[in-house]
Amino acid sequence: MKLTIGEHAGFCFGVRRAVCRAFECAKDQLPCVTLGPLIHNPQEVERLRRAGIRSVDSLAEVAPGETVIIRSHGVTPEVYKQCAERGIPVIDATCPHVAHIHELVEAYSRNADAVIIVGEADHPEVVGIAGWAGGPVLILPSKEAAEQADLPRKALVVAQTTIRRDRFEAVLDVVRNRIPELTVRMTICQATSQRQQEAERLSREADVMIVVGGRNSSNTQKLLETCALRCPRAYLTETPDDIPEGMIAPGDRVAITAGASTPQWLLEEVRARLEERAQGAKA
Repeated sequence: MKLTIGEHAGFCFGVRRAVCRAFECAKDQLPCVTLGPLIHNPQEVERLRRAGIRSVDSLAEVAPGETVIIRSHGVTPEVYKQCAERGIPVIDATCPHVAHIHELVEAYSRNADAVIIVGEADHPEVVGIAGWAGGPVLILPSKEAAEQADLPRKALVVAQTTIRRDRFEAVLDVVRNRIPELTVRMTICQATSQRQQEAERLSREADVMIVVGGRNSSNTQKLLETCALRCPRAYLTETPDDIPEGMIAPGDRVAITAGASTPQWLLEEVRARLEERAQGAKA
């Protein structure tokens, strides 16, 4: 087995920053909760829980004296307002790239002009971005959705930071032809683009493509989609236990990539299990 690990696999800057802040709070014994799972990786969320950082679904679950950590996905302005009104301290771990989108949306829509977000409507990042708009918001996940939408005559277009670039461009092709006054801001994170491009290259060259990450992670699922288009034997692996006996043949070229919410320690565990399986196949 020849094994290659993507250079851009694993934590992006924003996720690493949020996780580091949370563990610093645990080290300092500061009573903290995260508003929603800090990252879309159940194994790392469990590590945080064991360190004393629990996840809550709403501010109503925050106990007196606890500080709320805002995750890298960001939140709506209403969340900050509610925290201020209740006297809840906040550690803002919103990814700077996401915070920049909030600023773009807020500034553009001060006169109630429309904002179009290319992304998934139920993704926490998209929900947060939409909350900063002062006018109508359209969320378009695909070219088909754009073709069917009732579009305004003037709008700002931004992207969910983890959306596949080809999906963004497909939506853009439609709205450019239908909106006379269009302002476009390419807000896909550079780390996302690098990871997707690398995944495309690796999956073309590999017999087996392993995508390591949480099943509930949007960017991990998008990486899997990218890899499966080019490598029929593309698999999502959340933990080393997902790697069955016999999956890897001795002569296989195996490549690994990982979503932005995948910690390095988990990536290493998967690599070690693959090498163990390869040794077993040789025997």
